[in-house]
Amino acid sequence: MFPVPSEQELHEFYSGTQSALEVGLGDRDPLQLYDQAIREETEFPNSTVDAKRIAENLKRLAPGTRVLDVGSGYGFFSKALMDAGFAVDAIELGEASRKIHARMTGFEPKAEPFNADFARRNAGTYDAVLLSQVLEHLPMDSDPIKSLNDLLRTGGICAIAIPHFRSYLSIVQGRSDMFIVPPEHLNFFTVKGLNAAFASRGFQTLKCETVSKFDYRKFRKRFGSLSLVPSLALKGFLGVSSLMDKGMFINGYFRKL
Repeated sequence: MFPVPSEQELHEFYSGTQSALEVGLGDRDPLQLYDQAIREETEFPNSTVDAKRIAENLKRLAPGTRVLDVGSGYGFFSKALMDAGFAVDAIELGEASRKIHARMTGFEPKAEPFNADFARRNAGTYDAVLLSQVLEHLPMDSDPIKSLNDLLRTGGICAIAIPHFRSYLSIVQGRSDMFIVPPEHLNFFTVKGLNAAFASRGFQTLKCETVSKFDYRKFRKRFGSLSLVPSLALKGFLGVSSLMDKGMFINGYFRKL
């Protein structure tokens, strides 16, 4: 994105009610939305599936059990990490999201931005850091990947989940790509670009894969009884995309050297 918003502008955006996650909550009491979040996740497992997969990979790769969940949202990932035996810290700017997170995990994330100052104050603290759908929101001129390196102990793992800008779906959509949503998404990564960015900041790529997911209930709402054919077609397309490493999202695991 150009021009890139300042850190202050981004802080005001995400700590207010303008971000997509907070807008979805509206003016309702966020604590009353906990049951709704659980119900929606039960109807269409999404965050819980990703969270379990990433937590299991981190349990295998991380040298210890202290982990930071950056931009922790409702808390699905923090909870999966806790269930996997990690001691979890979390930061999240959205007030409503923090309250839902507290209901889900038993603790409220700190309302701190992820930046170089935060990394300096917590240097060498963590065995793992997770950013799920976060890195694309961070201004690259502030060097967030260096900050990730600073936070980790030697041998520590950074886990990244991020939209894949050269997925088959992204290529088909072109300029209408669903993930081009300024001012929220500032950066657009390919697998090669993500690996190169981490290599340039002292990381070794351990694993990088692509995954795809889509809420097929949206087809039922739009097409009704005719939704079966487009749903099956998209399911096949996304399945092939992931097999060809051209899925919608990149999941990467990087070790600090």
